Amino acid sequence: MYGWSSRCMTSEFYLDAHPIILMKPRVAAPYSWVGHIPFAYLAVDLLRPSSVVELGTHSGNSYLAFCQAVQELGLSSRCTAVDSWKGDDHASHYGEEVLDSLRARHDPLYGHFSRLLRRQFDDAVDEFEDGSIDLLHIDGLHTYEAVRHDFETWRSKLSRRAVVLLHDTQVRDRAFGVGPFFDELSAQFRSFDFLHSSGLGVVVVGDRAPEAFMAFMRRAHAEPSIVRSFFEALAGSLVDGEERPVVGVHVERQPVVCRLYYRSHGEAYDDSRSIPVRLDGADGDIDVHFHLPSDVRPDYLRLDFSDFPGVYRLRRASVKRQTGAPLALEGLASRVGIVHGELLPSPQVDELRMVAFDGDPYLEFETGSAIVCLDGEGAVEVAVRIDYEVVLSDPAIRSFLDCRATSLSDMAALSRQRTDAREITQGQAHLQIELSEMSRLQAQQLGDLGDQVRRLETSVLQAQQLGDLRDQVQRLEASVRRLANRNIWAWFRRGAG
Repeated sequence: MYGWSSRCMTSEFYLDAHPIILMKPRVAAPYSWVGHIPFAYLAVDLLRPSSVVELGTHSGNSYLAFCQAVQELGLSSRCTAVDSWKGDDHASHYGEEVLDSLRARHDPLYGHFSRLLRRQFDDAVDEFEDGSIDLLHIDGLHTYEAVRHDFETWRSKLSRRAVVLLHDTQVRDRAFGVGPFFDELSAQFRSFDFLHSSGLGVVVVGDRAPEAFMAFMRRAHAEPSIVRSFFEALAGSLVDGEERPVVGVHVERQPVVCRLYYRSHGEAYDDSRSIPVRLDGADGDIDVHFHLPSDVRPDYLRLDFSDFPGVYRLRRASVKRQTGAPLALEGLASRVGIVHGELLPSPQVDELRMVAFDGDPYLEFETGSAIVCLDGEGAVEVAVRIDYEVVLSDPAIRSFLDCRATSLSDMAALSRQRTDAREITQGQAHLQIELSEMSRLQAQQLGDLGDQVRRLETSVLQAQQLGDLRDQVQRLEASVRRLANRNIWAWFRRGAG
């Protein structure tokens, strides 16, 4: 249990008086917030909040860090995470598996003082009394308008001791507006921002923030580079420069989720047009069924095997109407469009096998021509059988593979180039044999005609025939040359195709 030391009671701030910052968390993808977990521990230690509220939780790295600190310090805090758990344009959209996984980790450990409140932010605000929240973390949609709206909507709920945290202050692309809004708040309130892990803004909104927290703020303003460097170094003990967990960090295993995206001609794929299916296990052959919305008749389907690198084989696919018979999608190879990965040879002719070096393996195939032929009525159902040969879900292996993915891709490309070069060399050898045979036949034919010419030359009576034969020899030579040239260029055209 981490408690107060005598140095915590002074007006000076000492980092070594707060060993809680060295706790080890349990983290889950995505990892963009993990680098700020040591400060999350410290914020709870300094504030000793009666109420902690987070707007935008996703997989729960930040929120579970607050809860972990509350539990370790033995506080009587009440904690609430507010989220729709459907995602947004910045966090991406996702299915029920994210909340299910979070509940499985959260409820046994922190359910006695914490709750996961599935609401839109605006719908949840009335569940809190005015002036009741001591620590508010805003991490929802990151546009300027959205983050400003969230702050203003919840401001009346903040206590006079309140501190607000804003994530992604250093992200300036993708229409992120947290940074500009943080700059505006900094003109009104005492604030400080960390620059690592996409940035974290710290804003003291209450006029009676605890002295312990204000001591930290004074130290941060007096020595900003030292404070930032210290917490960036702590972040480095959890994640690397690419925000991947380092060796030794406990990473929760993610579930394997197979997704089917669908679209019509002229449409792009979108998370709103996708169907996730969580798999209890991903080893060997698995039959996965997707039920499309009743009014959807897609021209193309995109099958995302999982969120992990690995080797996958699509063994078969079929479509059917609710009351009709299934129709197999034959000729899968001819239906394939986009492939995110490397296609591999498959032992079966009508199967598709691929390897992916990153966490987004998928392939697209055409289905419109088959769906229009379906009998029966009702919504379209899609059934696939997938062989999950290798699924690299272990975080340490994924991190190792991420570091070498470019090299592996380059090796695959080089392998294809070597294969192409070998085929060209073999083709050149075959061509040389053909040309040699043509030369032999040409020489034989010219020799036969030459004998005839010599015999005719000995006869004055056949002088006219001699001239004719000479003309034939010349035409034959020209024909042979044209034939040889045509064969050469035809071969090159075949090789280029």
